[in-house]
Amino acid sequence: MNATKRKFNALLQGLGAKPTPQSPATDRQNDTVSSPLNRPSTPNSTLAPDDTSTPSKGMTPAGVPSSPSDPFKRRRVGVIESTPGNERLGGTTISNVVLKKWTPSGIATSPSKETKTEPPKYCPSDRDELIRRLGTFQELTEWTPKPDKVNEIEWAKRGWVCKGKERVQCTLCHKEVVVKINKREVDGKEAPVLVGSDIEQALVKRFVELIIDAHQEDCLWRKRGCDDTLLRLPLVIPKAALASLRQRYDELCARQSFLPYLFNLRLPASLDLQAIKSQLTPAFFTDPPPPSTNPSTPNDVALALALTGWQGLTNPRVGAVPNSATCATCLRRLGLWMFKSKEVDEATGQILVPAPMDYLDPVREHRFFCPWRNPTTQHNPGAKTVDNKTAWEVLVQTIKNNAKNDSYFRTQAEKINPRNILHRPTASVPVTPSKGRQVEVDGSSPMLGPDTVDNEDEDTSVRDAKDKERWARLRRVKSLFDTKNGRKLRRTLSRPGTASSRPPTAHLRQGSVPPETTGEKK
Repeated sequence: MNATKRKFNALLQGLGAKPTPQSPATDRQNDTVSSPLNRPSTPNSTLAPDDTSTPSKGMTPAGVPSSPSDPFKRRRVGVIESTPGNERLGGTTISNVVLKKWTPSGIATSPSKETKTEPPKYCPSDRDELIRRLGTFQELTEWTPKPDKVNEIEWAKRGWVCKGKERVQCTLCHKEVVVKINKREVDGKEAPVLVGSDIEQALVKRFVELIIDAHQEDCLWRKRGCDDTLLRLPLVIPKAALASLRQRYDELCARQSFLPYLFNLRLPASLDLQAIKSQLTPAFFTDPPPPSTNPSTPNDVALALALTGWQGLTNPRVGAVPNSATCATCLRRLGLWMFKSKEVDEATGQILVPAPMDYLDPVREHRFFCPWRNPTTQHNPGAKTVDNKTAWEVLVQTIKNNAKNDSYFRTQAEKINPRNILHRPTASVPVTPSKGRQVEVDGSSPMLGPDTVDNEDEDTSVRDAKDKERWARLRRVKSLFDTKNGRKLRRTLSRPGTASSRPPTAHLRQGSVPPETTGEKK
């Protein structure tokens, strides 16, 4: 009878609970774990909930296993029923087993996934991301030069990156376009094809449309791209411009042995290195302290390359590349060893073995859209005057203007603070003036001499003459405001007994006694 009641109560309690579906593999795993013959002997095993040698959270105090599929045993031993919303905290199932990495110290650590920050997919106002997209087009094996209307800068402004041979892909909608104008595949290889000018213009016009229309309808790059002035360099602020110039100069000085000779360079005619060095601040090469790789005297080649936008090349995997330079804007790489003469006679300066390249033009080596070379890219749309200057010309002008401002402020400071006796540190100390006393000028003790009194007398006479001249000017100015009515009024007021002729003031009208009454009382 009691057994029947227990079965009936267990049936009522099981009506509200949803059975958890288990796969046959899970059932076999549970049978294997609960079997006393297959218990593991290691005490640190996480799959032994009924091991009696080591107490665990999945066991009852009496050592009886609490299995979700055995409600009758739980009923007998007094184990609290578990519902789907209130499961055991210490239970071990296949779904919550966490693999832990073993370490020599014996501490198990959970494997953590490295968080990799993905670049933003839509950022029309981010200059660094635009340069990053342009960097995908720099491999000649992947992208060949195109006409100006469909070149890499136009594709990068609309969110496209190079993803293979003549193929671009959108960073947001992931649509791809193959850009081929005068090439086709012949036997699996690309070969140039001669096309007519009208056909080429039609292809260019079609690709200009695809730069925008190839995006999906809801793609943000279809609505707005990057601004044309995003590549313009901010070089008008002297402090920031000189700091970046010094950084590029230090990086190039670290590659001094690979730098070409000065006669290997072909600089613009308006770039005068000697004038620029004289216009730089005195502490440009010393503040901050230069690294040990910098020479004691300024390196003209490194300064010329830094002025035209070149700096040392650094590979993210290898590190600093000693024989190469790069531009941080157009990402052009420059092999310095290709422009340096191999052998030169130091006595006469004659080239014995020339370099692989005839000369190095640091401005022309930039890519066509780079602001160090292209004045249209560096143009400021908000400027009042039309300035067709490249970035290096703007930098040279900034250095020149900064030198003029420094000299002007230095001159004004000298005028405001002249080096005379009144502005000496000892002049602030109050001293009783007396004849025969010499004011301390250079911090030395005062000395008396026979010429001291004569000098002071001369200064006093000059001061008196200036005072007389000043008072004479004041009298002349005062006489200009002296009229006949004013003189008559002063003459009347100066006579005795004529005070009654003065007009009564507000104070007299309110409470003062009239002049007639005063006279009668007297």
